[in-house]
Formats: sequence, C-alpha cells, structure tokens
Amino acid sequence: MTDSPKRTTSSRALIIVLALGLVIMLAASLKERFEKPSLTEQRRPGPAAQAGGQDDNAQQVGKLMRQVAENPNDSTAMIHLVEHLVSAQNWDAAETFAQRAVTLDTGNSKPLYLLGVIMHNQGRNKEAAEALEKVLAIKDEASVRYSLGVLYIYFLENPAKGVEHLRAGLNDPKAAEELKKAIAQELEKAQQPEQNTKSGAEQSAKPENKSADKAAKAKAPAGNAK
Repeated sequence: MTDSPKRTTSSRALIIVLALGLVIMLAASLKERFEKPSLTEQRRPGPAAQAGGQDDNAQQVGKLMRQVAENPNDSTAMIHLVEHLVSAQNWDAAETFAQRAVTLDTGNSKPLYLLGVIMHNQGRNKEAAEALEKVLAIKDEASVRYSLGVLYIYFLENPAKGVEHLRAGLNDPKAAEELKKAIAQELEKAQQPEQNTKSGAEQSAKPENKSADKAAKAKAPAGNAK
C-alpha cells in the first residue's frame, strides 16, 4: 500500500518530463511539418491560418499535458491530447498517449480509431487495420468501414475485403449522405478493375473461338471427301 503513492508520484513526474520534452519538440517541428497519406482527405487552410492554428495547437498540447500530468487517469484529456498530437503529426508521441488512452478506457472506440490513424501514417497499415477492426467490435460505424475499405484496397492489396467494408458502410442507415457519396465513389473505382478484367478475359477468349471455327472449317472438306 505504501508503494502506491510513490508510483503515482513517479508516474506524474515522468509525464511532466515528457510534457516538457514534447512541447520543445513541437515548437521545433511545427515550422517544418511533413505530410503523409491520411485515411481521409482534409482541406488545408492558407499559410496564415496554418501558422495561427499551429500556435494554438502547441498551446493546447501544453495545457493538456499539464492536465494529464495532474491526473494520469483522465482519459478524456488523454484523447484530446492525442488528437492535437495527430494534428501536429507528432506520431510517436501520439501513439504513446493513444496506447495509454486505450488501456484507460477499453470500451471507448475513439482512442483505438486514433491509434489506427497514427499507425497508418507511420506506414504500419496492417496494424492500423487490426486497430480499426477492433473499433468495429466496439461500435460499428460507416466512417470506420470507409477507412478500412480504403486501407484494404489501396494499402493492403485486399480489394475484396475492402469492398466488403465499403458496402457495409454504404448500407448503414445512420451514415451521413456526404459519407455515403464518398463510399459510393470508392466502390465504383474498386469495381472498375474487376469489370476491366472480365471484359479482357472475354476479348482474349474470342480469338480462341475464331481459331476453333477455322479449324472446324479446315476439317470439313476432308470429311466431305470421305
């Protein structure tokens, strides 16, 4: 029992150290943010808006770091912190806190979804898909189906599974019309290669039939000669 307060104190101290380090990292990295593929496309504001947004984001990260340091079990603050770290594209820090948020609130699908987004942006698409599949087990949503569809089709070379998720998302009555439109567009693109493959197979079969016809005609005179 006497170890518990010590552990809590050391845990808070560790978070405070992490907080200071991350604030310094963010201040240095926000000037040169790099871009990586994301699960969904987002419109980017102009340079002035980006600069202001980066400053606000850095301030929010610092504020949330302090909240998490004061209360390491505050899952809501932890999730908000992960969101801001994702916005800053600080993937390593975002993953660290996302994993902690998942552990703190196992019934909440949001930190798992964020973890999937983080893993995808790190190029770990198989792990990202596994995280999003776990999200569906908690809460089945069309947006998650859409993300999984995109992952499987474009990043994991499994279009059949991707199409399955997209169709499930399209049939979700709770899905917003804009999301359904995006899913329908992805479905159409995913099904086009299948149609092209079928038409190509049919065309390649036609010459064989013509060859067979020619062979039959060539044999016909010989048969009549008998």
